[in-house]
Amino acid sequence: MGFKKQVFLLLLLSVVTGTRVSAQTWVVPDDQKAVVAPMKFTPDMQKQGEQVYLKNCQSCHGLPGKDNWAKLTPPPGDLAKEKAQKQTDGEIFYRITTGKIPMPEFRNIIPEDDRWAVIAFLRSFNPKYVQPAPKALAAFTGRSVTLEMQYSDPMKKIVVTAHEKLKDNSNVPAAGIEVLLSVKRYFGSLQVGEMRTTNARGEATFEFPADLPGNNTGNVDLTARVNDPKSQMKTTPATGTFAIGVPTDRPGLTETRAWWSTRGNAPIWLLLTYTLSVIIVWGIIIYIVSSILKIKKLSTHG
Repeated sequence: MGFKKQVFLLLLLSVVTGTRVSAQTWVVPDDQKAVVAPMKFTPDMQKQGEQVYLKNCQSCHGLPGKDNWAKLTPPPGDLAKEKAQKQTDGEIFYRITTGKIPMPEFRNIIPEDDRWAVIAFLRSFNPKYVQPAPKALAAFTGRSVTLEMQYSDPMKKIVVTAHEKLKDNSNVPAAGIEVLLSVKRYFGSLQVGEMRTTNARGEATFEFPADLPGNNTGNVDLTARVNDPKSQMKTTPATGTFAIGVPTDRPGLTETRAWWSTRGNAPIWLLLTYTLSVIIVWGIIIYIVSSILKIKKLSTHG
């Protein structure tokens, strides 16, 4: 089995055995739809966006206008086509920023200006596009929100509570805060369920799949964080380990021959291939040297 194919199967396995992908519609909040770029899209910005796109987006969405996106579920689609182009700039920016399985979030990977540059590049494929008047993004609000997380046995749900720190250093429940919950997996984190908004008590509850795989004792590592794509708040995420998963005796990848950090854990097929390659190379070298010596011997006797 080839190395790339093996890595692909491992990725596929981590997704299949992990949290199920939600088939629900990806809803963008109305206030985020109305967001516009804080700068004018220019040819230089489009070139900058093209480089960012090729590095971070092409592997899934393919080249714009070529209909050669990756065969994933749900399909990433061609971002030069109508389905993507009819979205507002704010919608596209929100999706790039926050992500949604299987699309990763890029808020901590691609700088904000580069995310807008990607949108400028994509809009260059739409001759009907007219950029809305640039508008400066809202400044930092100064809000400080901290999350706490616990498991409610009576509800069989994860409860995330948001607290806001006021100027007098007192803490009050933070209502209306968007919260995302994710579970740790081999290759990063997978979102659990849909985004939730805290109620008047500052609480947001999350259900989790009954077949959620955990470690050999059923523990799973969860992280709750505030969904703040415009970085208007200072936020502190919550992490926790809870025995809510299905016990799964699955060793770490570096502890098996599936993924190796030492020669002793290298896959058998790789060791055999390497050994055979060395034998063939040395065989060719010996054959060449032997042939040269025979030629010299014949020329001497001749």
